Amino acid sequence: MALHTVNLLPGARAAETVLAQLREGDAVLFHGDGAWHVAAPGLTAWAESGATLHVLAADLAACGLTERCDSRVAVADAAGFLALTEQHTAQRAWF
Repeated sequence: MALHTVNLLPGARAAETVLAQLREGDAVLFHGDGAWHVAAPGLTAWAESGATLHVLAADLAACGLTERCDSRVAVADAAGFLALTEQHTAQRAWF
């Protein structure tokens, strides 16, 4: 089980690489530019990967997406981010 922190805009070529590496039990935390994924049409591919999806609350608000966040994505504060790092021994940063 790995935690993938994603700071990539929707449509970035590297996003396809991340998707190919996701496994059941993994978690994805969208942050920075990655927060835009929560309202993008391509979110379905992420949701069907078997990984749980999360977004940092501060980045969600900074992008003005609080009201547009897809229900398949859990909103995490700093404590939630810390909990994800504790639950997943392997971590991969994508940017």
